This record gives sequence, structure tokens and C-alpha cells, in this order.
Amino acid sequence: MRILSNPITVKELRSRMRGLRAILPMVGYLVVLGIFILTRFAAFGSQLHYTDLANSGRELGFWLLYAQIFLVLLLSPAYAASAITVEKERETFETIQATLLTSWDIVSGKVFSGVSYAVLLVLSSLPLLSLSIWMGGFDFVHLIWGFLVIAVAALVVSAAGIMLSTVFARSYVATGVTYGVVIVGMAGSFAFNSILEMFYSSRVGSMPAFPWFSVPQWFTFTMNPFSMLMVLDRGDVSMYRGSTLALNNPLIEWLSKSLASVHVPYVFAHVALSLLVAFFLLFLASYFLFRTSREGNK
Repeated sequence: MRILSNPITVKELRSRMRGLRAILPMVGYLVVLGIFILTRFAAFGSQLHYTDLANSGRELGFWLLYAQIFLVLLLSPAYAASAITVEKERETFETIQATLLTSWDIVSGKVFSGVSYAVLLVLSSLPLLSLSIWMGGFDFVHLIWGFLVIAVAALVVSAAGIMLSTVFARSYVATGVTYGVVIVGMAGSFAFNSILEMFYSSRVGSMPAFPWFSVPQWFTFTMNPFSMLMVLDRGDVSMYRGSTLALNNPLIEWLSKSLASVHVPYVFAHVALSLLVAFFLLFLASYFLFRTSREGNK
């Protein structure tokens, strides 16, 4: 694959995986998850009946996925938002410009190395997640879709960080804006959906099966990784639900009709849309990469 032979990818992975800078974040990541597991087991109580074991295993598995998404969203912007600006601050960006690498090679190599490390962190948690699988109620299907949600969340956040890193000249500015975008995006989507849900609920009797004016709510709900884990936990296949409202997902509905008896999980829509958004952000980053540098030198 071209991305694996990309010199930027090789350089970033070698520098990132060298020494304690690769080990310490992973150790800290697992320590935080381990402490989280201990607190959850303490909440289960000392007398855990067999009938409650599966429910507790499912709860533990999804709480671990929630914790991992939070940690990934906390760690990913720190690297991605400074990936380009740090080259400018070290005065090595002109050297990269002088190579035969295209702007797409540079931004994709930076993003791939960052996402690869995030995936490595998630995979290192498999022994911890195996506890929830052993307890029951949480199976490999939940594990695979949960890991996909975390991976594409890291990809979208990293792509957004890289794009902002090409726009701003200083690392602290790009990092601060990236964290602001992540916080506003996560919290704002929940608030936006709550407001629109109240609006739609008051008109549910007069609405068609899929009202097209609800597309903004559907899109923000689908793009939120925390919402997708809640959907996965509930086992919803073709619907997105609020507390009082259920509306059809047009993408899943179309796929279900096209594939006949094959049921497509709602999380598939999240993964597909997240990949499209990530590639769009990378396209913007590759467009602004050399353009902002040339304008800054004028």
C-alpha cells in the first residue's frame, strides 16, 4: 500500500515509537482504564448473582468503550493539531516542500501515523475488554463495531486537527481551536438534537415516515460517536431514537431494501459518513498546506 511506503508515515511512526514517548502514554492509558474497571466492579457489589452477570458484563464493556472514546478524543488533537505547525516552528517545512511529495502525501502520512497510534492504544485494551466478554452480554460484534466507532472518531478528529494545523501558524492556537471544535461538536450535537427532538415530538402525528427537514438532526446524531455507542448498546438496527421519537434512517433503509434480508447496523452509517467527512477534511488540508505557506511568505 502506498500509505505504508509513504516517507512521512515511516518517519512519523519511527519517531513516535522510539523510546518512552510511545510506552508512557500507553501505560497511562491502560492504568486509567484499569482504575475505571476497579471502580465499576466496586459498583457491582460483592454479591453478584449469576443472573446479573451478563447485564454487568454488557454494562462494563460499553462503559469501557465510552472511556476509550473519551481518552482518544482527549489525546488525538494534541498530536494532530501540531503536526504541520511544528514543522514550521522547527523551520523544517521548507525542506518538506522541496521534496517530491505531494500535499496529499504529507497530510495523509501525518494522519495515518497518528491514527495508527490511537488504534494501537485501543488494541492494547483487549485484555481488559475480554473481562466483559467473559462475563457475557458483550460479544465480539459489539467489540468490532465499538472499535470501528473509536477508530473513525480518531480519524475525523485527526483530520480536523491536521486541517487546522495547515490554517494556523502556531501550535498552541491550532491545538486550542481543535479542542474547542471537538468540545463544541460533542456537546453541541447533543443540545441540538434535544431541541429538535422536542420540536419534532410536538408534530409527530403529522410528519411522514422520514421528514427531510429532520436531516440536520439525523446527521449530527449519526456523526456523534457517543450517540452511536448508545445506539449499539440498545441494539437498534434501522432507527435512531430519542426519548419520545423514532425516525427512519434513510441510508440504512435504502441498504436494507437493496440487500433484501441482510440487516445493516446503524453504526455502519456512522462509519461511512465519518470516512467521507475525514477525507473531505484531508482534502481541505492538502489544499491549504502549501497555499497558506506561500501566502504567509508574501
